[in-house]
Amino acid sequence: MSATVSTGWGDRVVLITGGTAGLGRSLVGSFARRGARVIVWARDPDRLADLEAEARAAGWQVEGVRVDITDESSVERAKQQLLARYGRLDVLINNVGKSTRCDVASSTLAQYRDLMEVNFFALVRCTLSLADELIRRGGHVVNIGSLASKTAWPFVAPYATSKFAVAAFTQQLRLETPRALHVMLVCPGPIRRTDGGTRYRTESRELPAEAGKPGAGAPMKGLDPDRLAEAIVRGCERRSPELILPRWPRLLFALGQLSAGLGDWMIHRLKGTRRPDRRVADGATADPIATIPDHASTKEPSDEDAASPV
Repeated sequence: MSATVSTGWGDRVVLITGGTAGLGRSLVGSFARRGARVIVWARDPDRLADLEAEARAAGWQVEGVRVDITDESSVERAKQQLLARYGRLDVLINNVGKSTRCDVASSTLAQYRDLMEVNFFALVRCTLSLADELIRRGGHVVNIGSLASKTAWPFVAPYATSKFAVAAFTQQLRLETPRALHVMLVCPGPIRRTDGGTRYRTESRELPAEAGKPGAGAPMKGLDPDRLAEAIVRGCERRSPELILPRWPRLLFALGQLSAGLGDWMIHRLKGTRRPDRRVADGATADPIATIPDHASTKEPSDEDAASPV
């Protein structure tokens, strides 16, 4: 961590959930270097202590608070403590998140419940708890989504489902809260991690090899978390409604909105795969109605029908 470089945020209080590692830790540095007072809510006391020690050495104002954001009473206590101590909150960054790997046909309801609780309900819980103060201050709500907030991707169904929900909730906030409140959805691709190639090894043993890779094999370089954090701070300063990095998938998202079949075909093109043949039980025949092509939505175009999004 480097020393403070500017004071443009010097009177602001920034709350980051899960700021002890990865992108969250980079966000702590980006705001603290600008003079902001940064509060970090996380569950691991050792990581919080390490973060505070490192921040003190850099001359930053960083406080770590042990909070379980999946528990309403824990969030409420931490909220009251924050407002009593600092008297204000200017920025909420909902950064906590987790993923998994599975085949959609073999996925379990428990997997969806788990990821919805961490990735979505906890985000909603924190936002609704602190919304009045953020509106009063004309502050910022930053929800860390994913490229999976915009399109599904093979072998991450529970994760993509939860991140789609984050995107919908963020848009609802933009539509319904006063203009004074800045609301931004951040949709990053895979972010570089030291364990990026091994963290899903167990979950992906029965899946194609690419499922265990960062981004479940998405064909893109991992984003540098420090550079992403800087882009998020600039997004707050510009009050941008959305940040998508890298930028080129926006074409894929736009084409997928115009034609669902085209969007699916392009994802398979990016992966170098195709949709598996329909599995039919022994002795059974495929539903003849299901085999009638719907040229408006399910026809797989040839190479000449669409340009590559890359």
